[in-house]
Amino acid sequence: MTPVAERLREFRAAVGLTQREVASLCKLGKRTIIYWEMGEREIKCTKLIPLADEYDLDFNWLIRGIGNMFNAMPDTPMNDLEDQDEFMEDPAEKLADNVGPSWVEQSQPFKKEQEDVMPLIQRLRRK
Repeated sequence: MTPVAERLREFRAAVGLTQREVASLCKLGKRTIIYWEMGEREIKCTKLIPLADEYDLDFNWLIRGIGNMFNAMPDTPMNDLEDQDEFMEDPAEKLADNVGPSWVEQSQPFKKEQEDVMPLIQRLRRK
């Protein structure tokens, strides 16, 4: 199996898609996806564009293995000045005081997983 095929399979598992669903979205036959993932056929990257668009999949990650699985989600701009004031008065500093070093040490191994999953969760919330 090629590295691209492995990443395609990893992406499918992360998002919870079947080979049939990927094939349908890309307007391909299910067999094509099977052959791609088994490494029996060369993956035509242009055929994966609908998949990347739908799930905000990072092509740089898929093809080259660089970066994160999903594109970074831009922060939502705050248009209302009152919202900005409210945000600035948020008691986040008080909460940070209650977090001890042991909690931070325990949460470090999960940082990478959170970075990979959060863009997907944000995108699904918008739908």
